[in-house]
Amino acid sequence: MDLYFERFSTVVSACGPDARFLLEVIIAGPEYRHEPWQDLSVKSLAKHLRLDETVVSAALSELVDAGVLERCVAPRNGLRGRGKVTYASCLGNEPELADRTYPQHAELLQILFSKADMAFAVLGSELDRAAKRGALNGSRVSQESETSDQDKAATKPKRGKHQLSGGRGRLSTRNRLLFAVLLSRSDRFGEVQVGVPELAKLTGMHPEQVKTRLARLMMLGLIRRHIPGLSSKVFAAGRIESTYFLNVDALTPQGAIAVHITHDWEGKKFTHADVLHGDCSNAVKGQLNGLETPASLLRLLMGQPEKVFFLFQHLLYRYASHLLSLHWQKLASDKPIEDAELRAWIERDFIKAPKPALASEIDPELKTGSGGEAVSDLKDGAGGEAGQTCTCIYALAMEIAREYLARFGQADWVEFEAADIRILPAMSDLGYRVITILCQPALGGLGRFSVLHEVERGVVAIGPKANETELALQNRLDFGLASLPRRVRRALGLQ
Repeated sequence: MDLYFERFSTVVSACGPDARFLLEVIIAGPEYRHEPWQDLSVKSLAKHLRLDETVVSAALSELVDAGVLERCVAPRNGLRGRGKVTYASCLGNEPELADRTYPQHAELLQILFSKADMAFAVLGSELDRAAKRGALNGSRVSQESETSDQDKAATKPKRGKHQLSGGRGRLSTRNRLLFAVLLSRSDRFGEVQVGVPELAKLTGMHPEQVKTRLARLMMLGLIRRHIPGLSSKVFAAGRIESTYFLNVDALTPQGAIAVHITHDWEGKKFTHADVLHGDCSNAVKGQLNGLETPASLLRLLMGQPEKVFFLFQHLLYRYASHLLSLHWQKLASDKPIEDAELRAWIERDFIKAPKPALASEIDPELKTGSGGEAVSDLKDGAGGEAGQTCTCIYALAMEIAREYLARFGQADWVEFEAADIRILPAMSDLGYRVITILCQPALGGLGRFSVLHEVERGVVAIGPKANETELALQNRLDFGLASLPRRVRRALGLQ
């Protein structure tokens, strides 16, 4: 789903972030979307959005130069001075203005492009104060709640002089624009896959500015998880862009969140990616005894850096989410489940399209990659080794789905099969000790937020926290509910 300013090619090619934000406000903001474009002035827009008039004036001038708005000067009828300056839509823009509703995340997008003052507690601010007092406690997977009074106070504007948007936990116009671009491309759970260069192009910001503002969105709790993208010949596309899990529950809950903490703390310490990474490392050393990984997967992943295995695990979570949403009841049995859609999905992710017919067996590109390394059979089309490897990946996704079913199915009073389920990646160094899922719609007996503690094997109890914000910050990070830039985690003494 594109935002409305993207319908104007001249705006995307020539206008900066402030002009794009202002145009979106005028087209689809709740205060304007039912009214004609006329009598818009710098003063009225600046007052409405609580922005500096010079910022609004510059943005409107950009939109005039882009041919989207026209500047109108009222006649003075013989009086001295310049007439009142207003702005109106240029003729010919009617098709772009016909539809002014968002098909998804509409409520949150409309608030982003409104005069509403959006303020959020800055994650870690209370820990920073506690650390300075020498009272920081870095324990993990506890149920201690953070003191939130100071955070709440930080979100309240000071009386007197108006504070510029963006300070003290407020969402500035440019951060609103970036978050809106991410939202517009995310699915119903808030998951979006997009690279920084594309975000820079869409927002009109420089890539480094985008990175800084992404970190800001993390600090405000609006980005739950970030899975960094990377380039690797392991994947068919050659590059996988970064994935962001947005907090679509920031204002109003959209579904339910469930966390499961295992009783088998030692037995669940590794993910599938951990096992794969360990087996590949041993295989490189020639230690082949006791390997669990099939030979075809070893050949695909051997020699790859650890970050490739982390991304591989994320893809397995995507596949397992698909299985949990469509085959919850079938997963409870040991019978094979055939899902042609998932198999095709895996093949698209890992099998490169066959090379053109002009390429021959002696074509050097078929023998070696650009760096001289052998090219995986998965790159040359389906069948043979490629088919075996994709079957192994399918089986791994099935194992993960059954693990999640067994764990959350312990809450047998909840009808998980009635919801779409998305796995939210928890902190990777915890393995499967803690697992988290998002459910839509919310399910009876579960609540909007639930932490299921396995008090003994197969028996769970629901924790006392009714809202994720009641958890200690380390818990939120562990459960995948929040992220902080690495430098901030280090400064706060968090893992």
